[in-house]
Amino acid sequence: MPSMTIFERGQVVVVDVPFSNGTGAKPRPALIVSNPASHGAIPDLIVCPISSQPRYYTKPGPGDCPIRTWQALNLRFASTVRVSKILSVDKKIIRKKLGILAQTDMADVESALAAALRLGNSLSCACGAPGDA
Repeated sequence: MPSMTIFERGQVVVVDVPFSNGTGAKPRPALIVSNPASHGAIPDLIVCPISSQPRYYTKPGPGDCPIRTWQALNLRFASTVRVSKILSVDKKIIRKKLGILAQTDMADVESALAAALRLGNSLSCACGAPGDA
């Protein structure tokens, strides 16, 4: 995407996610979780990858936040934000924007981030299986 592109917290994008062994990368959806105030000052965005693996959606573990509104983002399969796989990516490897995560789903992600990073008084993840409410 052009360097002047504006990115927002809660935006779902397609990014070239590098393999952990450094042998390459593959385009994958990801959720931007970094503060927009920092987006102009640094070349990177902090994102959480989004997985379509059924095991993360049907039996989410700590840091897994199933996206209840995945169809609205034009994702092909039921998907899960993987807070446990948070990473920093250069804005240059963002391929396209898919949409904005629904506020209810974003609230789950924010709770999981707070728990994972021990922010505030939150010590447990509020995320659960789809349909839990």
